[in-house]
Amino acid sequence: MKKAVFFLIFFAYSTLLVNVPAGAQSLFSLAPLIGTDIGGAVPIPFNAVGGSFNAYPKLNATLGVHLNMNLHNHWSLGTDLNYKTIGMDADARVTNQKFKGEGMVQYFTGTSEMSMSFTLMEMPFYVKYHMGSKRQHGIMLGVYGAYIFKSSFETRATKGFIGTGPDRVDSEVSSPMIMDFSALLDKWDAGLSAGYEARIFPRVTMGLRIMVGLKDIFVSGSDFFDYQMKHIRGSVTVSYDLIRFGKARY
Repeated sequence: MKKAVFFLIFFAYSTLLVNVPAGAQSLFSLAPLIGTDIGGAVPIPFNAVGGSFNAYPKLNATLGVHLNMNLHNHWSLGTDLNYKTIGMDADARVTNQKFKGEGMVQYFTGTSEMSMSFTLMEMPFYVKYHMGSKRQHGIMLGVYGAYIFKSSFETRATKGFIGTGPDRVDSEVSSPMIMDFSALLDKWDAGLSAGYEARIFPRVTMGLRIMVGLKDIFVSGSDFFDYQMKHIRGSVTVSYDLIRFGKARY
């Protein structure tokens, strides 16, 4: 109980200590951030699987911190440091999907399932354009980089046939054939980000963001599939401006 009271007193004192006078715009703001992400890795181009592809992304929590620097009445720079897990399951019905296995090119026709998970530290950098009489709306555009701590990627061919040529039947798949590609996953990701933010209270901001990866999730030289897979995800975030300091000069 004493620790909780001490924390509340310290929280209130620190907030007042760094607060910018009323009517002035702070130069910097630092905000803890929570949210949820939904997404995963998808084949690029999307029709590369040669059939139907149904994705079932999972909702996972995001924890992070946000730093903003005001440059102008309408412009600011921002960056985040976010810890998150991205997970997705999928199933597909494919026809003559080309892949490389056992030292040769093969083709699979049938049904398969896919499961993936990525735990990562993500750092986006973006420019934000503010709108509204009180700068309560913002549109963001930028880039991001991420380091992936832990990842898994597994496919299961559930039914169908495999051949060394299109429509050729060399072997049938009557029971699940599991293939684990976790060892081939890259530790780094990078791409583009875009989003929208709205200040719903003086210190509370809610945001929507989209991240689109520009690189294959597999390490360079891993050409098992005849296509690339890239990260695509969206997030909903809420942040609180815990610390504001410096006076913007505009």
